[in-house]
Amino acid sequence: MTDQIKLARRDAFRAASGTAALLALGGLVSPALSREALAAGEGKEYVFLSIVTQVPFWVDHRKALEDVQTVLGVRTSFTGPLDFDTAAQARQLDELVARQPAGILIFPGDADAMRPGIKRATEAGIPVATIIGDVPDSGRAVNLGISSFEAGRVGGEMLAQAIGGKGKVLLGTFPAPAVLERVEGYKAHFKEKYPEIEVAEVVNDRADPSYAPTAYAQALQAHPDVVGIGGTDGDSGKGAAIAVREAGLEGKVKIVAMDRNDDMLPFIEDGTIVGAVAQKSYAEAYLAVHLLHWLNTGAMKVVPDWKAAGVNPLPERIITGVMPINRGNVGQFKHA
Repeated sequence: MTDQIKLARRDAFRAASGTAALLALGGLVSPALSREALAAGEGKEYVFLSIVTQVPFWVDHRKALEDVQTVLGVRTSFTGPLDFDTAAQARQLDELVARQPAGILIFPGDADAMRPGIKRATEAGIPVATIIGDVPDSGRAVNLGISSFEAGRVGGEMLAQAIGGKGKVLLGTFPAPAVLERVEGYKAHFKEKYPEIEVAEVVNDRADPSYAPTAYAQALQAHPDVVGIGGTDGDSGKGAAIAVREAGLEGKVKIVAMDRNDDMLPFIEDGTIVGAVAQKSYAEAYLAVHLLHWLNTGAMKVVPDWKAAGVNPLPERIITGVMPINRGNVGQFKHA
């Protein structure tokens, strides 16, 4: 056998092995393994309980839930109050616990309000993954999401670069703990690196697309010398952009948004918004269902019997990071 033939066979084997590995990682496994996966997932339902579910931010989480059904052979669903109603979210959690799904994913509107329900879920044998915001001392199995504080710092740097490192700015938010942490990240970044940037006001836009433009318009009137706006929730960017346009301040007031809402991206394309800090929302939900499913099926062999050992075999915290969006790459973030 010539050396050329040997090399060709070796390269072909490597290519085939690599393809098999990629297919396995992507869930596109052999028919036999697919049947095993379907059998393990049969009858299991994983529910994502969120809050402010009327906003478009959740589209990537929903898409991940749809895709993971095919991969694992499980059922998934998405629910939660339309508005920022933490009491309603806590009630819905109690209703879910009574239903006994295989697992629950939760974006907590308020940690204290959700902690008792999460404890009841785990006591009932239902593993819980918290998404983005965390609920410490609740018994949840894993938390997945960005470091909200660090995301705020990323947004702070983008805004600082846009306004030349000085001037008065507005920060937009709503009172969810994880979102408020982003505000603190902005403030800390300015204090450490850009002392000439002053936060004139923290605007509560309620994460409400119908109210946000009014909130920013009022803040711009109260602070006519503002040169920038940093948004920390999914509806702050579009709300700020509309207010800036209506005030005739395009180009004068720079805006950095949060997330990748489809109705906000055109404002990046036309330059009204400088850029955005996007969470890896799809990865959060996709990984969370896998982790809870592996826990339920005993697929993770950290120890022979994690329940008997009294340990949690899952990672306590998975930081998924952020993706910067700008005029050059915004097309990649549009949903079909």
